Amino acid sequence: VPAENVHVLHIYAEFEKAAPIDRAEFDTPDDVPLLLSLSRLHVKKGLDVLLEAMVKVPDAYLWIAGSGPLENELKAQMKALNLEDRVRFLGWRNDREALLATADVCVFPSRYEPFGAVVIEAWATEKPLVTAKAAGPKAYVQNEENGLIVEIDDVEALAQSINRVIQDKDLCAHIVKNGKKA
Repeated sequence: VPAENVHVLHIYAEFEKAAPIDRAEFDTPDDVPLLLSLSRLHVKKGLDVLLEAMVKVPDAYLWIAGSGPLENELKAQMKALNLEDRVRFLGWRNDREALLATADVCVFPSRYEPFGAVVIEAWATEKPLVTAKAAGPKAYVQNEENGLIVEIDDVEALAQSINRVIQDKDLCAHIVKNGKKA
């Protein structure tokens, strides 16, 4: 095999198809774009940036699945930004497949990420991916090919990319198709 055709993926996703969760379980309407962030609640994960970006994505809801040391600070930020009606903290979950089946967009705003299983999980479940340029995602995600990738800590670019993937169905289909191939 020629060397240019060899790729090393440091992790893989082996998901069984899961039924979506009833959005009503988390007081989320069925007819709104649903963003999902699977993440430890830690400063490295950039969830504070995602909350700020949510102000500029007024039609979407956000589910954050994970636990960690910043839970209280992130919930306080959510309240300060008046996002309580559209952001849900789900806590630690063992049903990633069902969460991904329910979501419309997977958002991964990490500041530091050596790889990030979420990238592979989004691709495996055919969800459009919006990510920050942490080392791991930057090595695998090609902007506008298999995801949208923005500078770390860039609230405006993150919001714009989320809005693009929600509104541009052709772009969304393109990155999903190419993510599945990756």
